Amino acid sequence: MTANTKSGTVRSALSGILAGACALACLPLSAAADDFYHGKQINLIVGAGVGGGYDAYARLLVRHWPDFIPGKPSFVVQNMPAAGSLVAMNTLANTSPRDGTTIAAVQNHIGIEPLLGLTGPRQNVKYDARAANWIGSTTKEVPVVVVWHTTSFKTFQDLIGKEVLVGSSGVATSDSVYPRVMNALVGTKFKIIEGYKSNPELAQAIEQGEVQGRAGWFLSSLMSTKPDWVEKHEIRMLVQVALEPYPSLPDLPLVTSFTKTQANRDQLEFALSWLLMGRPYVAPPEVPSDRVAILRDSFMKAVQSPGFLAEAKKARLDVSPMSGEEIQALLDKQYATPADVVDKVRSMMTATGK
Repeated sequence: MTANTKSGTVRSALSGILAGACALACLPLSAAADDFYHGKQINLIVGAGVGGGYDAYARLLVRHWPDFIPGKPSFVVQNMPAAGSLVAMNTLANTSPRDGTTIAAVQNHIGIEPLLGLTGPRQNVKYDARAANWIGSTTKEVPVVVVWHTTSFKTFQDLIGKEVLVGSSGVATSDSVYPRVMNALVGTKFKIIEGYKSNPELAQAIEQGEVQGRAGWFLSSLMSTKPDWVEKHEIRMLVQVALEPYPSLPDLPLVTSFTKTQANRDQLEFALSWLLMGRPYVAPPEVPSDRVAILRDSFMKAVQSPGFLAEAKKARLDVSPMSGEEIQALLDKQYATPADVVDKVRSMMTATGK
């Protein structure tokens, strides 16, 4: 055999090996993930208590999501309500497996928590929100200020300058954060009574007169847990704590219309910006990209499916989904906010006791 012949034989063998390797490497990225999820169980951590809106959306979602994930894994829901989803997010980022078998449903402030420290000292935050893999959100959120029908308050203007007792389940929840923001920027004097463990406890407190209302109740949660209060006019909705009006509430004023200066409005707009991510779902950092892609794709298919939408409508759960990619882009924009605006919003949001 000549040298040229030997060389050609070696090249031919190498070409065959490379071709085989390419054939394996060039399989669709989802193939390995498809096999991975077959027979698996996904743990869905809910960073809120049983009976509230986050829990309702999560339990609805797990009844439909498996149908859109290749391999149809099962889901188990674990409630971890401590510290306004901070414990859930810290757990997800630091101790949960990074293989796509653990996902968390977290409160929407959790993405901005490393900047603001709403749940306490920022050293308690043990994650980088931008490094996490955001999967999607079931709906955008609109908090509303509500008061019980026996109070004397008829409009939001009636609240300004007067002490109003409002209930909350924690310092980092919308029921605590947004009253503090409104106290600082529009002249209200909400007195926040914290410590209620769940939505049902808050509802009972309002009915029994322990508090006069809530100043950051997500409309989706209100309509899914207490629609009878709305229908029977047991409560009055006084303002939308939002940047844009909710479609079914065109005549309910926006809180932004009560600001007096451009600086106040800029701060308020930043404080309301993460409501767009509503009810977000997130996976740990370093989950293989093909599994993240499958989770994101299947999530959007699930929340737009006829079965999910029909059940959501029956349960009075609003659906206006946001993709994981959109959430990641929103976080990037939030983290580019001027430092002075962030500092002022942080100061007012964490001003406990006001």
